[in-house]
Amino acid sequence: MTVAGNGLSEGVMEELNRALEDHELIKVKLMIADREVRHQIVGELCEKSSSELVQEIGKIALIFRAAQKPDIRKSNLLR
Repeated sequence: MTVAGNGLSEGVMEELNRALEDHELIKVKLMIADREVRHQIVGELCEKSSSELVQEIGKIALIFRAAQKPDIRKSNLLR
């Protein structure tokens, strides 16, 4: 998943929530040059999606949220 200059639009949040519910652990690429703004958006993203930041390296954030009904075929944790 990629977040660009438009930030956390409604469409981005819908896709983020869908991906977290399906896979539980996802990578988010942030195409934002400013490190402080990027860090702020990651924090906001985690807060709005009730997820946790696992790791942030450069422009990539690893985000986790346990699925309510995990699907073994889709989950990145249960395989």
